[in-house]
This record gives sequence, structure tokens and C-alpha cells, in this order.
Amino acid sequence: MNVLESESVLKSESVEKKDAANILLVDDEPDFLLVMEKLLKKHGYNVSEATNGMSALKKAKQDRPDAVLLDVMMGDMSGWDVCRDLKNNPATKDMPIIMLTVMAEDDSIKRSFEYAGADWHITKPFDTDALFFILDMMAKGEGKSEIERKIAKMVDRDKKMRKVLEMINPKLIEHKYDFLKSNLEK
Repeated sequence: MNVLESESVLKSESVEKKDAANILLVDDEPDFLLVMEKLLKKHGYNVSEATNGMSALKKAKQDRPDAVLLDVMMGDMSGWDVCRDLKNNPATKDMPIIMLTVMAEDDSIKRSFEYAGADWHITKPFDTDALFFILDMMAKGEGKSEIERKIAKMVDRDKKMRKVLEMINPKLIEHKYDFLKSNLEK
């Protein structure tokens, strides 16, 4: 499901839950904040918001959220600088940070990890199922290595499925499931 396809999810509000994970949502676009807040709450998360880098730093250090969803392009400072500051602070260095941005170029993704120290880089528009898979793992306290292990297990399962499909009918893979071929040969 794509974030733009999630309109029906937004129609009902959810109440704040005491045992739910707390997400700090940082973006300078009010419409995006509104949609994401409703989507996150509907999925069972408590949400606090920041509309710029300085308020994000303050809220993250003060509230200690379970995860931060952070845009890159903001007015006062970049999300990369916010992330780097949080990752260099002993009190917030282990806070999971997901860069959630339109910046999809290889250099931008590399900067999210190497310069800023982000845990994840997800580009907008994004698949909500993928985002909630990562957030749910983080909420359960599973570290990045555990999440990566589960993803690797799914990729391995998909490779095995491709081999089974090839045994059944190799032409099926070549023509109808080209997306499998390109994704699984990596």
C-alpha cells in the first residue's frame, strides 16, 4: 500500500495508547504531517511532531521517542544535520532514525548513512507496509541487525521461490515475472 492509497485508513482516529511506541515525526510540510500523524496513530503509534530541525533536536532530547521519522529538506537545518547531532550525542545515539525524504539519489542515500548515521533511508512516496514493518520491529526493540536478518531471510525465501518457478516453467519467469528476476538476481 502506498501512502497516497491510504486515504481510507485516515478516516478513523485512534486514541493515544500508554504502551504504544512513541514516534517523533519531523517535516516542514503541514499537509504531510497531518496525513502521517493520522496514519501512524491509526497503526497504533503515539505521535509528536516537529516542523524544523531545532525543535526536532529539542523534542528528541527531551521526550526520548522510540523512533524518529525525519525529513531531509527543512528550513533551518537539514535532517542530515539533525540526525548527525542526535547520533553524536551519548544520550540519543541509540535512538532509531529513519530518513523519510523525496531525495532518492545514490548520493543522498549515502549521505543519510555515512554522514548523518541514520538507521534507514526511505524515499517518498513510500510503501506504507515497508515503513510499518520497520517501525513495528523497532517498537518491539529489535535492532537494525535483527531487521536486516529478517529481510535477508525473506530475500532468500524469494530466491528459492524463483528456483521453484523456474523448474515449473522457466518462460513464466522470463515474461510475466520480470520484476522477480531483476530483484532476485541482486
